[in-house]
Amino acid sequence: MAKKKTQIRHAEIVSLFGARLRELRRSCGLTQAQLALDARLTPSYVGRLEAGGASPGIDMVQRLADALHTTVHDLLPTEKSPNTETALKKRAKDLFDDLMKSADRETLLMLVPLLARLGESPTRRK
Repeated sequence: MAKKKTQIRHAEIVSLFGARLRELRRSCGLTQAQLALDARLTPSYVGRLEAGGASPGIDMVQRLADALHTTVHDLLPTEKSPNTETALKKRAKDLFDDLMKSADRETLLMLVPLLARLGESPTRRK
């Protein structure tokens, strides 16, 4: 009779790491397969990491950070992040406000159509 595989209960930081990994991967516009290739992993293992089902070693965290062009520090969450959407909105607003302080004509010519298209997006919530 085959033994039943025991489920490993990881610490909360493992699921927080997975969420952070997914967030950074998506912000880089990478698929799991692309990240896996760059970090010398399998796509299924990247999926397990993002789902919090696997806990990577420090060398693997470094490879993932390198593949995402970030630091190990940026990949390791120190605490549960607040509402990600709220944090992203604040960051976008801060970036926009900084940009508008010094925006020249060329910048505005690029920005206005982009903002208009984003406002028309069918996935945008009303």
